Amino acid sequence: NGALIEMAVHTAAVLLCGQNPILQPLRNLAFRPCTMEVKRFNSDSKCPNGHPCTVGECGRPMETSRCLDCGVPVGGEQHKALPGFQEFRNNEDRTQTGHILGDARHRKTMGMSDRAMSPVVFVLIRLLTHLAMLLGATKNPQSLQKIIKPSVSNPVSFLQQHIQEDLAQLTRILGKSVDETINMLHLVLSSLLKDAHQHPGQWPVQFDMLSTKEKRNKWEEIVASTIIVPQLEDLDKKLLKLNRQIQEDERISSNPVVKIVYGDPVTFLSQLPKDSHIHHSKMWSCRKRISVENLGHVVQQKNAKDTVPLLWKFLQKETELRLVKFLPEILALQRDLVRRFQNTADVKHCSIRDFLNEPLSDVMRDLLQRRVNVFLSVWNKLRSSLDTNGEIKLPKGYCDADLTLGSELEVLLPRRQGLGLCSTALASYLISLHNEFIHLVNKHVKEDDRYLISPSEVADLHLISYEVERDLIPLILSNCQYSMEKGGETLQDFDLERIQQQVISKFLQGKPLITLTGIPTLVYRRDRNYEQLFNDVRNKLDQSALPSSAMNVISGELQSYSDVCDALSITEITLGFLAMAGENAEMLLTDYIEKVLQMGDQTNPHVLQAFRRCYLKHNIALWQLLSTRKSEQLLRLKRDPFVDISTVYKAELSPETAKLLNTFLVHSRLETFLQELHEMILLKLRRVQAVDEFRPTWSLKESLIPYLDAKGSELATELEEMFPDEILLSHATATWKAAALFKRECRE
Repeated sequence: NGALIEMAVHTAAVLLCGQNPILQPLRNLAFRPCTMEVKRFNSDSKCPNGHPCTVGECGRPMETSRCLDCGVPVGGEQHKALPGFQEFRNNEDRTQTGHILGDARHRKTMGMSDRAMSPVVFVLIRLLTHLAMLLGATKNPQSLQKIIKPSVSNPVSFLQQHIQEDLAQLTRILGKSVDETINMLHLVLSSLLKDAHQHPGQWPVQFDMLSTKEKRNKWEEIVASTIIVPQLEDLDKKLLKLNRQIQEDERISSNPVVKIVYGDPVTFLSQLPKDSHIHHSKMWSCRKRISVENLGHVVQQKNAKDTVPLLWKFLQKETELRLVKFLPEILALQRDLVRRFQNTADVKHCSIRDFLNEPLSDVMRDLLQRRVNVFLSVWNKLRSSLDTNGEIKLPKGYCDADLTLGSELEVLLPRRQGLGLCSTALASYLISLHNEFIHLVNKHVKEDDRYLISPSEVADLHLISYEVERDLIPLILSNCQYSMEKGGETLQDFDLERIQQQVISKFLQGKPLITLTGIPTLVYRRDRNYEQLFNDVRNKLDQSALPSSAMNVISGELQSYSDVCDALSITEITLGFLAMAGENAEMLLTDYIEKVLQMGDQTNPHVLQAFRRCYLKHNIALWQLLSTRKSEQLLRLKRDPFVDISTVYKAELSPETAKLLNTFLVHSRLETFLQELHEMILLKLRRVQAVDEFRPTWSLKESLIPYLDAKGSELATELEEMFPDEILLSHATATWKAAALFKRECRE
């Protein structure tokens, strides 16, 4: 705490007295944090129908495929996208604003910068920022709390923990003691007091709140090039000189601890032989700590980026690469969850903890628990990178906080929309990270990229996999030599080219590329592309409307919400089988369920009784009827039947338009209107990009009539003549609800 106070006081003195314009952002954070709030709105980049698609390698399409969700063609050839396919815009600034590191205790891995700077420079800039924020938290905690995401109750304690973590990371990178690392920070702070003219290459514009990515990068570049990098040059000599100054400072040199740390033991241990090579402080002083971070610093200091490019890239991404080995566990968890929830009717809403507490065998629970813990750990370490650099762009807020057992189960379920995108994005990111390095290695050793496997085939032996302490540190130590000249310091030298070669041969070479096609994907029945499903069914067997007698039997038998849901579930299952295999259209539906699908014992008797007059040729009409009945039941239970429809289609009817609608309903075929409008809402307006195809400002009549004409429905003529023009597509759900209530009131 004493050292932290010294750093904070030194920072405050520099910010108050310094005239250099590059201090302005730090000064704002320390004394006017309210000026550093930035709000930005991101735009989504999605596939033709709004579903996320990924393009590997260079990020531009080289082959065509089909969207996993809607089946439309995606991709392109020779870097030319197919019509309607939107290429992902990697140059978009997706960095979250504010302080987004979360709890310092969760920073187990060193955060890597996406900017072109070394780790030591990056962490030093972060440390300076945290010190300025600490000053701001003591002066104006309310304003500073708005910058921290997620919010914290005690920003002072929160920032102190981050400063301690920054110091720990710097200590590992530099291979120095904590005292030497703090002294190095004081040297940097002292350099900030120099006049602006002493630092060439200043930005001609005054530094402000760094409101854009370009301004932030420029500020960091100037701080790095004019302040930090010059201080890192000959750092050992500067620290040695500083240690001598401390040793010679009469105010503290009398302290026996200072003598031991900074002095020569010969001066206070008289029994040691003089002029001995062995009994000398240089011989017995502690060697530098060897770490992966320190090796990265050595490569940077030696300007060896071009000499050992693969080693440089490996060290830059090492904290993420060490997580690739967990991909098989994550894919196995996804496959387990897909098997458990595939084709279920509705999303399961519960916490991860509640799911793990459900009745399971001890072996299965332990397996799921282990895989879930792996998923949560990897996600929490990569969430910032996923938000900023992932090929699948996650909606705003998904990466703001760590995941825990109290989080929604849906984050584990690999889907192409909603919270399930988190699981898909994590697997995609790890695969892309693995592929990036395998591609670089193949290019380096002049091998081709023909060795490919799918995610379903991935095993430990296929992946970049190593343990840092067991595999990587011994490799570095085996290529480190020490030497000492008389009267000098112990010198440490690394054989960087040999380290690069061994990293390639032991961890990277001979591994396959992994295709992105085949990542486990969970599809709920409600997420199906029903239009495509119905077309497939019609191609296999003719379909016709339900007779009134059959509709009356169904309505009489299925009175409760649960019975309607059971009947709809069976209908959707039969539609799926008919779309693939077809069957005789004149076969009774009950015979198909009991004799062909062998599902008689698993089917509600009420449902079988209700279906006794239905044939396979009625299946689509039956789905239309039952899905409408389900929504009517939800409305009766005071629940929203259109929870996943965009709010732009949920405008309320004015009293005048409600009267006009009532007049139409009195004279219309109410049941047919209810079913057709309901089907259009579910099939057309539930799409991700429905707003682009069906503008809310369009007339509901003009939007519904072409849909009915395409089906050959006689209701189109009735709508043309009587439906009010004043009702818009934005009133679609309100119109259906009003019609359903009108029907209920008429029956009562």
